[in-house]
Order: sequence, then structure tokens, then C-alpha cells
Amino acid sequence: MALAGLLLGLPGGPARAQTPVPPPAQLAPAPAVAAAPASPRRLDDFLLVARQNSPLLRETANQISQNRIDSLVRARQNGVQVGGIGSALYYPSITNSRGESVLGYDNAVTNGGNYAAIAQATKPILNRFQLQNDYQIIANQGLVLRNTGRLSALDLRRTITDQFLMAYAAESQLSFSRSLLGQLRQQDGQLRQLVNAGVFKQTQYLSFYLSVRTQEVAVEQNRLAYRRELGTLRALAGVADTALISIEVPTPPTHRPLAGLLAPSQLRLGLDSLRLLLDRRAVDAYYRPRVSAVLDAGLQSSSYLPIALARSVGIGGGLQLNIPIFDGHQRQLQYQRLKLSEQSRRGYRQYLTVQRRQQYEQLEGLIQASDALLARIREQVRVADALVGAARQQLATGDVAILDYLNLVTSYRQLQFSLTQAETDRLRSRFALDYLGEQ
Repeated sequence: MALAGLLLGLPGGPARAQTPVPPPAQLAPAPAVAAAPASPRRLDDFLLVARQNSPLLRETANQISQNRIDSLVRARQNGVQVGGIGSALYYPSITNSRGESVLGYDNAVTNGGNYAAIAQATKPILNRFQLQNDYQIIANQGLVLRNTGRLSALDLRRTITDQFLMAYAAESQLSFSRSLLGQLRQQDGQLRQLVNAGVFKQTQYLSFYLSVRTQEVAVEQNRLAYRRELGTLRALAGVADTALISIEVPTPPTHRPLAGLLAPSQLRLGLDSLRLLLDRRAVDAYYRPRVSAVLDAGLQSSSYLPIALARSVGIGGGLQLNIPIFDGHQRQLQYQRLKLSEQSRRGYRQYLTVQRRQQYEQLEGLIQASDALLARIREQVRVADALVGAARQQLATGDVAILDYLNLVTSYRQLQFSLTQAETDRLRSRFALDYLGEQ
């Protein structure tokens, strides 16, 4: 019932059932939105651009504005409605030679014709229960739309973040490949001199030469991979830039606890429960007597002659009552439909609660395992870097064979790749935990 209490404070809620909702022009202006960078580099910049360019978020905002208009429409519907009624009906009658009618309606019923031009005004009265429920339904729809907007924004953030991490991993691999290629090229000249001096054989140098060419191919492959991942990221965010730029290292989010019942995914099920309650009340309201005050003014006559029309101007008024009596037990059938919907909603809530807790605990375990793995890989990379540095110095003096040095470089390359993958996986788990904590 917390949601029902929340609705009491909304414009158009039951506490203001008889008070018109302020028109959109009187609503508070939207907060200013920060300008999106033309060529984003940071994760926050991509998220900002994606939110501003997302047609789904823009559509949700428009639907929220339409929901405000729905409140105004419902308020107008409860006001005075004026309509015009016009009719010109002629009822012919055929008689025989004795003056007896052989074809046509009874003149006592039709008076030969009906000519009318009336303006009629109606206003619902004694409908407080139905009006309050209608306002609550509209307010609930507004809450659902806002919650849907939060979920859409979270899904967009998750999509952009995952793609940003893939682009970051590709750029990290490209940066390492370039650095390694630069070192190999620097040693290439030294090895040429050592080969010419007879320190190494020509066949040994050819193995090193092939390794340099292989690393050049790896650099180009990594550049294409980064260009592809960066292009996908820009496409998701709606960025038109095509330049190959360097993106900044994402900042890991802080540890966020698992959100409770006010999280968008949980709140959606709570709003569904409230909607089912309001739908049941709407069924009850439909079967209540409906009373309207009616007032009309105009002319009605059984003759189309001007004199008769001039003498047939008048006014009328009264009450109009509509009472449902029997409709084949549709009311009970609608109750059964709502009961089945409530059972489905409860099943979803139970499943979602267990699933979110399991995913949250799993991500916490993955982060702890990633921290331990990263510590081991970084230590191995540190040792491998020291070995490669020492072997590079001994290679210049001919104390290390070229093949042994290449084996060290290959191991160092594989460890660096494993380090990049482990760091990316850890960041992905940290951002996934942050997303789940807010979802």
C-alpha cells in the first residue's frame, strides 16, 4: 500500500479528484542538460551522448508528457459537455378512398414528422468514486512510464559500458603491440651488426626478422580490431565521428549494495500490483449507477412549416440514469482474469528476487577471484618484463641465443594479453555489479 500512499500526493490523485491538474505550460521546466562533446573519449561522455541521442528515451519522455495531458483530458471529460442534435424526419402515410391508412406509421406516434435543432449540455454527477479511480490509473501510468524510463536508461548504460570496455581492451592490446614492435625494431639494427660481425648466424637472425614481421601484422590486426570496437561504440551512442582516437581508462565504480523494493525492476512489479488493484476498482465503478445532469434548448416540431417551427422553441432539463442490470456475468469473468494476472505477477517477483540475489553474489565472487588472478598475473608480468630486459642486454653482447630471447618475448606477449583480458573482465564485473545494484 506504500504505492497507493505515494499516489495520494500526485497531481490528479484521489486527494485532488475534483481539482483540475495544472496544464503542461504551468509545470516546472526541465533541468538544463549538459552539452554533449563532439568527440567523446571518457565513458561518462559516451553515456551522456547516448542518453541525449537515444530515441527510446526521447519517446518515453514524450509519453510522460502525454500522460500529463491525459490528466487534463479526464478533467475536461468530467466537466460540462455541449453538443448539437439536429433531425428532419418525415413519415409518409397512404390512405384509401375511405380515408383509412394502408401504409405508414400510426400518426398518433409520428405526428407525420419530426423536425428538431437542439443544443444539449450534459455533466456527470455523483461519480466521485469513478473519477478518483480514473485519476489514480492515470497517475499509476505516469509512474510506470517514469520507471520504464529508468530501466531503459539503465539498459542503455549497460550496453554502452560493455562496448566501451571491449573498445578499451582492444586499445590496450594495440598499445602493447605497438610498444613491443618498437622494441623489436630497435633491436633489429643491433642484431644486423652482430650478424655481420659473426656473433650470430644468418639463420638465427631470420627467425628474429620473421618475428618482427609477425608483430607488424599483429599491430595491424589490433588496429583494425580497435577501429571496429570503437566504431560499434560510436554507433550505439549515436556519435558521427570516425577518427581513430584514444579513449581514457574507465574509473571502476564503487561497491554498490543490492537495491531493494524501490529498484526499478522491483518497483515495476509493485506498480503492476497497484494497476491490478485499480483495474478491479474500475470494474466495480463500471457497474455502479451513473447519473448525469441534462439541459437542452432548441426547437422540436412535427411540422416543417415556419409558423409551426416558430411556435416550437423551448427548453428542457433533468437527470439521466444508467444502471447495468445483467451482462452475462462478465464482472466475475473480469475478476478471474485479474486474479490470474496477480498470480503471474507474484511468480515473476519471487523469481526476480531470487535471481537478482544469486547474480549479485556471483558477481561479488567473480570480483574477488579476478582480484586474486590479477595479482598473480601482474607479478608474472613483472618477472617476465625483468627477464626480457635482462635478455635484451645480453642479446646485444651475444650471450643469449636469439631463439631463447624470442621465446621470452612470446611468453611476455601472452602474459600481457592475459593481463589485459583479466583487467577487462574485472572491470566488466565491477560495472555489472553496479548496474545490478541499481536495477
